[in-house]
Amino acid sequence: MLSQPMASPLHMHLSHLANTLGSYLYRYGSEVQLHEAMAKVLAQAGVTHAREHILDPRNRADFWIDGLVIEVKVDGTLAEALRQVDRYIQLPQVTGVLLASTQRWADKPLVQRPSWGGKPFQMIRLARQTL
Repeated sequence: MLSQPMASPLHMHLSHLANTLGSYLYRYGSEVQLHEAMAKVLAQAGVTHAREHILDPRNRADFWIDGLVIEVKVDGTLAEALRQVDRYIQLPQVTGVLLASTQRWADKPLVQRPSWGGKPFQMIRLARQTL
């Protein structure tokens, strides 16, 4: 009988963040307003985070949580978002990335990529609240 490998604490933390953020409906008119709403959700969940965290001269994370990056996309293509994720993953101080988008392409999780460069990676679609 084969057993499943145990998820690392980083994978579990990233999954917890994805579940927490993914369980809300967001009302926003801009990416900045979406960030503000997400920051409230994280704070209510007791997650200490920094917004607009500078990783290096070329990269700034939307949210930084002890080495984990949350990148938020309200527009753009999946390919563009994944190029940005790849830049983050290559940085030594980044321990994992959660790509959170309002775009339809985020509906299908990249199950073939539970980790990227040996670091945990997840993608979720954030739902919009209707009026």
